[in-house]
Amino acid sequence: MDVTLISVSGRLACDGIRLISSLLKKAGHRVTNVYLARREPDYELHELERLGDILKNTDLVMMAVYSNYFGRAIRITDLIHQRFPGLKVVWGGPHCIATPELSLKYADAVCFSEGDEAVVELVNRLAAGQDYLNIPNMAFRVNGSYVANPVLPPFSDLDSLPYYDYGLDDQFLLDGELLPLTMDKVKTLTQQYPFYVPTLYFLTSRGCPHECSYCNNCRYVSMFGKNVMRFYSVHRLIAEIKHTLAVLPFVEFIVFGDDDFLARPYKQLEAFAVRYRKEIGLPFGAAASPRTYSKDKIELLLDSGLTTFNLGVQSGSQRVVTEVYNRKISLEKTNSVIQEIAPYVDTRDLTVIVDFIIDNPYETKDDIIQTYNYLLNLPRRFKPNLFYLSFYPGTPIYDRAVKDGLIKEADEGIFRSYTGSSIRYQKNYETFLVLWLRLARLHPQLQKIPGWVFRLLGSHPVRKLASLLPDSIYEKGANALQLRMAWEKKGKRR
Repeated sequence: MDVTLISVSGRLACDGIRLISSLLKKAGHRVTNVYLARREPDYELHELERLGDILKNTDLVMMAVYSNYFGRAIRITDLIHQRFPGLKVVWGGPHCIATPELSLKYADAVCFSEGDEAVVELVNRLAAGQDYLNIPNMAFRVNGSYVANPVLPPFSDLDSLPYYDYGLDDQFLLDGELLPLTMDKVKTLTQQYPFYVPTLYFLTSRGCPHECSYCNNCRYVSMFGKNVMRFYSVHRLIAEIKHTLAVLPFVEFIVFGDDDFLARPYKQLEAFAVRYRKEIGLPFGAAASPRTYSKDKIELLLDSGLTTFNLGVQSGSQRVVTEVYNRKISLEKTNSVIQEIAPYVDTRDLTVIVDFIIDNPYETKDDIIQTYNYLLNLPRRFKPNLFYLSFYPGTPIYDRAVKDGLIKEADEGIFRSYTGSSIRYQKNYETFLVLWLRLARLHPQLQKIPGWVFRLLGSHPVRKLASLLPDSIYEKGANALQLRMAWEKKGKRR
């Protein structure tokens, strides 16, 4: 069967669509991959129509959909249905896991859980002309009705899966024209944050030990009944990295994209550290939470090439961390981890990136100023990373926001970029201060401003005076600071 896989993400895909490609090829199907790896400007109709050159020879279209690009997926799906009547479009990916029924308003079928077995079974049955409407993990639109099948248990044998497909055969990039994907293009498109060198993102596990209210992992917990962590073996992990680097020899940096890399048992990390240092040797980055951090684990990774460590704090307010985000982590524990990591910044040249979420309508001004003070007290060379809260379907905080009337259900407009957006909910002096401090911590010239100036700006008397000015001033100021950071990132890429 001829299958076209389309990734609508604004970055070159490094996730499940490459695994689906390999699985379908292994099953004997011909696969064409198309990447819409451009965040802005969005694609115009004349560009999307270029897909027709491939679609006219396609038996089935499958699309990887993230909520942020939900609108893009709708436009392509509608175009396919208009220009190629009868050609089925199947959606999968995080958005479908979160909201399969909404996705089926547009797609003919969705994979709403893990696709390792379900997607191959679907294509095999379609190719053989067999009935497919009872395949687990799949939902279908049948005569206008929604039909959802049972959920398979979590796929556990990760080592049995084929390597992600990074080959260039039948792979295309849509950017003005439909262009064959070349190594030069891949190299350019993989020069990403935080260092803008060719970077390979790699997942070594599935699952997450946490149930944060804003995260899609909650949907898996509701389906499986619990958090289910699964890991690639160290042998398999090293083998696939070596294979991928042979295909992409220009890669200079590896990011392990696991939600919490330190959730691995110590013995596995120890085996990984020895083999990675000996057989791979590239600098790498990883993320973890204060709950799984230990000095022994971090020193293992430092000795094997860890140069960037990402730690989630999310808010300087314990109330927000616990009551709003459902993170069962005390800020006292987080502070102790930060203090323990701090010396490695100087002794091991470790870059520490600390994550916070801003523009949260469930925060008070006092909550925001606690985050500001937390940022102010971070060790000097730590890099603050600010995310804008986005409400994703299937998460508890989304349901709460719908109930409270903050957002409308199934409104495409709520899916904003979580790394660079406009202030929507917290148009106040305190949020402006947080963004200003972030810029000051990252800008070499502004780093010279003494700390007492920032403490004065965050003091109660100054905040009270600042509140006399209209919120529109701080909204414009906050958005100008965000624009400044975006331009600086573009400059780094150049």
